[in-house]
Amino acid sequence: MSRLQSNCLIAAVIVALVALGVTLLKRESRHEAQQHPPPVEAACPQPLAEATTIADLGTIPQDIRPYAAAFAQTMSTEEQNQAARQFHQRYFSPWTSTAPLFDATQLTEGIHDLAGKTWYGENRQRVEAARMRELLDLADLQHFPSMDRSGIVIKPTFVRVLPTHRPFYETPEDFPFDHLQFAELKPNEPIRILHASQDGAWLYIEASYANGWVEPDAIRLADASLRDRLVNAEQVVVVKDFPPIRHENQTLPQPKIGTLYSLVREEADYWLVEAATAGDDRLAALTTVRIAKQDARRHPLAFTPENVTFIGNELLKTPYGWGELYRNRDCSATTRDYFLAFGIWLPRNSLKQISSGAFVPLENLSSADKETRIREHALPFRTLLHLRGHIMLYVGLREQKPIVLHTVWGLRYTPRNCPEQKIVLGRTILSTLEAGKELPLSKGTLLDRLEAMLLLPTKPEERNPIERTAPPSIQNSAGK
Repeated sequence: MSRLQSNCLIAAVIVALVALGVTLLKRESRHEAQQHPPPVEAACPQPLAEATTIADLGTIPQDIRPYAAAFAQTMSTEEQNQAARQFHQRYFSPWTSTAPLFDATQLTEGIHDLAGKTWYGENRQRVEAARMRELLDLADLQHFPSMDRSGIVIKPTFVRVLPTHRPFYETPEDFPFDHLQFAELKPNEPIRILHASQDGAWLYIEASYANGWVEPDAIRLADASLRDRLVNAEQVVVVKDFPPIRHENQTLPQPKIGTLYSLVREEADYWLVEAATAGDDRLAALTTVRIAKQDARRHPLAFTPENVTFIGNELLKTPYGWGELYRNRDCSATTRDYFLAFGIWLPRNSLKQISSGAFVPLENLSSADKETRIREHALPFRTLLHLRGHIMLYVGLREQKPIVLHTVWGLRYTPRNCPEQKIVLGRTILSTLEAGKELPLSKGTLLDRLEAMLLLPTKPEERNPIERTAPPSIQNSAGK
């Protein structure tokens, strides 16, 4: 055998031995892996047990009385009188203003922006472009506004962003968040009528805090004599939801907390008040009706522990209703109706409410510093706390933790190795700013996301309202 052949044979043997070693090593590694597999993250349990409540609701009594008992800060007579004058001016502004309250050009631009988004209907299917074009044609925006008439609400009715009852949802599963639903108008509210749909089935109106489409049978024209009578009358305010309003053998539509009626006469057990009803030729008429004294008080209510307890506990009975759907309330409807009873005017959605005065920014503070600032500067029952899409009423401290009254739909949380879940509360509650902290909250606590604090009532020179430049659902309705 030559030297070359010998070297080749040696090389071949070496290669074979190396290959055998690699094979044996791989077998050993596989055996080791089988004996000691790496730890594996546990899969999401099936079915996933969803949370049904939060700890705060088990530990915090759902009663305003303990906070009102510690409530010492009241408004002076002059302070409340000033707030009442501001309220009167804003409430009747649809009748007294010399121009529309909302910018028509920016409004129509906002509706066209809405039309360019993707929406889903009540059947969970995408809203077709043809349907959107039909709604825009119906709204006849190129001729907006086509009229300017003073009107009044004669029965509760919903304000819609487009002239339709059918909903627009962001996702197929987004009930109840219909982005065409904005607010409920109360009976006797002053309005301005600005436009009609092409088929006459809808009228576009503005109240002092809301603008949009309503059904014509819910409103009537208000002549000068009716307007003068109501603007100069003493008012009573409804303090319970849905009390009976009686006229002879007829019961009128039931109002909600915050509805105002002009006072005719006080009796032992009843108020005699004037309610707007349908008259002749599309005009409103004033009808004297009776409301029990337990259901209404002279407006505005004095800012006392008794009254904040009464109104707060009544509002705690409210289920959640986005845009006041089903005549319920969302967060900003609750805060608006609460302050309305005390003669303090607020706009309708959370962003505009917190921006209605010189607010205190909180977003760049630590959670501990936010709590400290609330304890040191917030006044119970007079302070709004705001985070993106949500607003709350501060009522006081419990074990040195701020407590808030707010209307909330639900909280999102993400269990380990599981998809995001939502616990639906769907009502008005008292809670801490860490409601649901025992859950792995997807976005952190309310305290983590808290952005601003506002003390009410604000002074006229402090008002810093953000004018509505688009339909409310586009900017910020009330928060989910």
